[in-house]
Amino acid sequence: NILDRPLGRSGARSSEGSVVSLSAFAYVYSELVQYHQGRAASISELERRLESAGYGVGLKVLEMTAYRAKEVGDSDLNDIFRVTSRGVNF
Repeated sequence: NILDRPLGRSGARSSEGSVVSLSAFAYVYSELVQYHQGRAASISELERRLESAGYGVGLKVLEMTAYRAKEVGDSDLNDIFRVTSRGVNF
């Protein structure tokens, strides 16, 4: 299953699992901000657009983390907080 495979290269692993390059993350983040900045007419609209994009990304990361941990299915809110408080490993 594609969700079970690590995101990083096989040679770039740490003790916490696979690692995504910091420069790759910075590039994607920069592109996201530039994309929304070019389409926003004001600072408040830019903030709204970035918040909306961040919510979607965070939701997908939470889903993937929950799936990989196999601890959060139809669990209660405390279980979800316990999984997310450990941190997200890409």
